[in-house]
Amino acid sequence: MSAILQWTFGLCSAMAAMGLCRMLLPGSGMEKTFRFIIGVFFLCVLLSPVAIRVPNLMLELPAGTQAEIDERSRRLDEMIHRQALQTAENRLRQIIVEKLSQMGIKVHSIAINFTTSPQGEILLESVDITIDAAHRREEALINYLAAELGSSVWLYYVG
Repeated sequence: MSAILQWTFGLCSAMAAMGLCRMLLPGSGMEKTFRFIIGVFFLCVLLSPVAIRVPNLMLELPAGTQAEIDERSRRLDEMIHRQALQTAENRLRQIIVEKLSQMGIKVHSIAINFTTSPQGEILLESVDITIDAAHRREEALINYLAAELGSSVWLYYVG
């Protein structure tokens, strides 16, 4: 009940102060602006109990929900990691096939081996490529591919 009394006293005090200020203000071009300011001030005083006493909207999650969120986050991280590896592998296969086709070499199969560092970086460990035995320029081809890929390359031959 005391809160209502304080609010009504505040309203009455604000009205008295605004009336006194209005009487002291000379009639000029600033009168409309002053009336607007007085109106906004009165609205603020009128609505102050609502603005001050807004309940805290704290939402607490049940204990099981946090564990579920953590599990979903972990699964999402794993899925993103797998997709990144798959994208890197596909792009690397495409580059290898393009480079070897420029040299006139047909690729039978490519095995790409990745590792993941403790920091989460995807590192190319090695590449195993199977090509026709007719292209036994092994040393030059291995050096060329290793320089292009920045990793160790192993060539296997068919036929």
